[in-house]
Amino acid sequence: MTVVMPRLSHFGTKFGPGMMNGGAASGQAPSGLTAVSPEGTPIPNSTNSAKLPKNTAEQKVGNLSITLAISPFPPVGFQQSSFDVTVKDEKGQPVSDAVVALDLTMPEMPMPSNKPEAQYANNGLYQATGRFTMRGLWRIVVTIDRNGEKNSAFFDIGL
Repeated sequence: MTVVMPRLSHFGTKFGPGMMNGGAASGQAPSGLTAVSPEGTPIPNSTNSAKLPKNTAEQKVGNLSITLAISPFPPVGFQQSSFDVTVKDEKGQPVSDAVVALDLTMPEMPMPSNKPEAQYANNGLYQATGRFTMRGLWRIVVTIDRNGEKNSAFFDIGL
């Protein structure tokens, strides 16, 4: 009698094409950068953000509008990426008095600390550089500290 063992595969919801081959497993955002809730639920685009390029997403948090752009796009693991964060107040005016920090994490696995701090450039634009250390679903948390009040915007991207 021949016993056939089922073939075990590591291609499931947490591992597989999205992990190493750049596919859209695990709910990754294959179409580009996506604004999400803290739990990872996509946030519907506003009229303005529907026209944004794939490397850019926008989110309103508190009384601030946060726009994140990543280049090059799509980002490549282990290579330097640039993060441009634009912060505007409720009147659409550029914010120049904030401390902006990013936290690059993978929701599905623990990762070492990866927290680039952005420097103010001009006209509400803050810039940082950092690296994604592997392929998969990444969450970018942008924290804005202004006048002692902290707000965080969340963005997902699949590499």
